[in-house]
Amino acid sequence: MIALLAGVAIIVLAFLPAAWQALRGGAAAPSPAVDAPWNLQPRAGGVAVFGLELPGATLADAERRWGEELQLAVLAETGQPGALEGYVERFDSGGIGGKLLLATELDAATLQRLQRDTAAREPAGGTLWRYALRAVDRRALGATPLAGLTFIPAVNLDPATLRERFGEPEEVIAPGGRLEHWLYPARGLAIAVDSQGREVLQVVAPAEFERRLRAPLKAAASPAASSPG
Repeated sequence: MIALLAGVAIIVLAFLPAAWQALRGGAAAPSPAVDAPWNLQPRAGGVAVFGLELPGATLADAERRWGEELQLAVLAETGQPGALEGYVERFDSGGIGGKLLLATELDAATLQRLQRDTAAREPAGGTLWRYALRAVDRRALGATPLAGLTFIPAVNLDPATLRERFGEPEEVIAPGGRLEHWLYPARGLAIAVDSQGREVLQVVAPAEFERRLRAPLKAAASPAASSPG
């Protein structure tokens, strides 16, 4: 699992600090079939999935969608601004349980203020800390846009199932390796297919796909990225 999360962490924004939450257990709560990841629907200039639209969805939209099930916290290395992350720990995506992570973008000054004003903080492994948001800060940050969504299913989704549900990817990064990345740029979707672990599905606005997903993945897969020094 650590290897899986390390491979996926470079993909986009602050998904790295959020990834530790995926290790927590818990049974998935029921939700409508509309939440199924293969129900991802193109919209004018964007995409709809998991009951949200990118671009356009905000933290307030997620709050209305999941209420108290939505956890919000700043996750940061010691002395760093970190990132504001949301997660739904028990999420049922069309009958498949798992974790749903929500990425946002906030400036460093705001993130540092949230750390100072936190109601509580707890260790999140190594030098990573989790700073829980106060209720007043949750309300004040409602207009914050969501930058991306990540679904980590509790069960493995084999390549045949993925092809049946999503079709053939437009591009595969690192084909034949343990961790392949299937890209569907028109839908803003990237799937990390791990032959020895769980898959990870990430969605961003299609217009942001190159910057947030494809370019980081290509850079990480290049020989220079894997060579020592």
